[in-house]
Amino acid sequence: MQLLAITLYNADGRTRTVDFMPGALNIVTGESQTGKSALLTIVEYCLGRSQVLVPVGPISDAVLWYSALWQLEEGRAFVARPRPAKGKASSSQAMLEFGVDLTPPPLEQLRVNIDARSLREQLGRRIGIEENVTEPRPGSLQQPLEANLGHAALLCLQGQNEVASSTALFHRQGEQGIDQALRDTIPYFLGAVDRDDALKRAQLRDARRTLTRLNNELERAETAASTLDVELEGLLAEARAAGLVSDTVAGAAASTVGTDRRGTTVRLLQAARSAQPSSRPLQDARAQDERLTLMAERDSLRARLRRVLDDRALLLAESQAAGDFTVAVQQHVDRLSAVNLLPASAANRAADDGDAHGGGGAALDERLCPACGHELIESDPTAAALRAGLEALREQVGALTGARPTRRRALAELDGEADRLRGELRARQSAVSALERAADIGGQADAGQRDFTRGRIDAFLSRVAVVDDVQLAVLRQRARQLEDTVAALEADLDADNDREQLTSRLFAIGRDMSAYATRLNLEHSSESVRLDLARLTVVTDTPNGPTPLFRIGSAANWIGYHLAAHLALHRFLTLQDRPVPRFLMLDQPTQAHYPSDADNESGLPEDDADRLAVRAMFELMRDVVAELAPRLQVIVCDHADLPESWFQAAVRHRWRGGVKLIPSDWMGDHDAAR
Repeated sequence: MQLLAITLYNADGRTRTVDFMPGALNIVTGESQTGKSALLTIVEYCLGRSQVLVPVGPISDAVLWYSALWQLEEGRAFVARPRPAKGKASSSQAMLEFGVDLTPPPLEQLRVNIDARSLREQLGRRIGIEENVTEPRPGSLQQPLEANLGHAALLCLQGQNEVASSTALFHRQGEQGIDQALRDTIPYFLGAVDRDDALKRAQLRDARRTLTRLNNELERAETAASTLDVELEGLLAEARAAGLVSDTVAGAAASTVGTDRRGTTVRLLQAARSAQPSSRPLQDARAQDERLTLMAERDSLRARLRRVLDDRALLLAESQAAGDFTVAVQQHVDRLSAVNLLPASAANRAADDGDAHGGGGAALDERLCPACGHELIESDPTAAALRAGLEALREQVGALTGARPTRRRALAELDGEADRLRGELRARQSAVSALERAADIGGQADAGQRDFTRGRIDAFLSRVAVVDDVQLAVLRQRARQLEDTVAALEADLDADNDREQLTSRLFAIGRDMSAYATRLNLEHSSESVRLDLARLTVVTDTPNGPTPLFRIGSAANWIGYHLAAHLALHRFLTLQDRPVPRFLMLDQPTQAHYPSDADNESGLPEDDADRLAVRAMFELMRDVVAELAPRLQVIVCDHADLPESWFQAAVRHRWRGGVKLIPSDWMGDHDAAR
């Protein structure tokens, strides 16, 4: 994707076209305030940006539509954007047309047929930007990001204030969210992630979400299955007491076991919702026995829960005490560590010389003075005693530190046991309450109480899913299958492999950056030069350590490293056929070498060193474009107007002597209309 032309439309239908040569170095040279810098903002607007940042004045007043004609691998694309409504700086309206031999149409044929977002998506698909998703880091609040043409354009544009920046390497890098978007999308554009990574990441995200939901469902089902029988028996006793279930049928149900008994009980309760009551509600002594049994189980569960909570509190207290004790012991270890500075015995000095810890375990010479090293008349065992104490304290610290994982596991087990006991306790309490209500109903059953019992049965059966052993087995099998799927996808999406792939590509780009920096004679160019994506800057690896761009002096070096980095980046993207537009647009890359207005008007810097530096920059651009021709286009808007024949051949437009982007008669008509 390369730029063929920019066409501006006046309100009366007149056009101003600035054409460019694909696969070549294109130079727009001219004086200040002729509209050179506006070309970059127009190109960005025609690539789908919502805002148009052309300067307020002749351009924003006289231009009704902005358009760009693009050369694609197959055919052309014409993009037109109307200027924003009065009082606004942005618009989402656009026109997009594809064809083989498209040319800018007349004003009356321009029409809005797409929005800016769809424009970026369709143009991005045409240059090969496939479906992709960059997942945020674990714990991040960011949303998943999909690389699009707007992100690719950030690698193709360098504004006047950006190309000479010491802190920002890429277009719009200083804007909120753009820096992170660059870090997330550049690996995709470099090809550091596989083509099907986006699909796999989406599958992994869905599998994890489904696994979480299934595990929660399985946990609820297992909890319900463990307490369901008790609650069903309580409701059945209440229904019998209300005369909704006969004694004979209930007794037959009680004789069954396992899942058959559960299913029979559920069917009886379902029938009880519409059953006619018997002439006299029956009271059952067995229900009273069940209530007493349940109360005993409830009391036992409460006692067990109290013990578990007491054990948990004790474990937390021990952990706190152990932590405090560890800090105190470590302080003593730090104080006694000075004993390692004392002289060792002659037999251990040779071993001490090779010990990375400075002879931490070697025996001390008791005949030498710890202060001056001279031989004592009588040996002093104090140092050896201190060393023994130090080793004992270190062993205590190690034992306490090693016990931490065990305490954490024990604490997690106690929390799980407490949750389980609470669930069972709630079930037993619910069953006891149901049996107590059944006893009350048995003594004084009336229509209202029977309706109340029917309502309780209906509510319970509607909210509780009856899960048998087969269903639990199915849920467990599905959970295991999803766990295997997640593990397989995580193995395919190895973060270490992604980092290795990215590092390899950045290393290849860094080789070209070093070569280009050497050609431009930049400071530290003799050292290794590389692209640091973490900080989005250029770094030179000097003997004194890594030196980022903002620590390298002078605007000439900043511009030079910008040029070297972007040319090296686009060379890699072009050779690897990555889905990024095949053009690089630079605004005023030689500004550091044009200190005076006279230089700007002539296009030739007066100082010989400046002339050599400017010529070296354009020669580098010329050679890179020639090497990759016709697959890379470089567009430069600048004051430079060098006399060399190759430079003059690359000049596409010369805006001097009153020639500007906006014709003077456009402004005359505009002033008259106002």
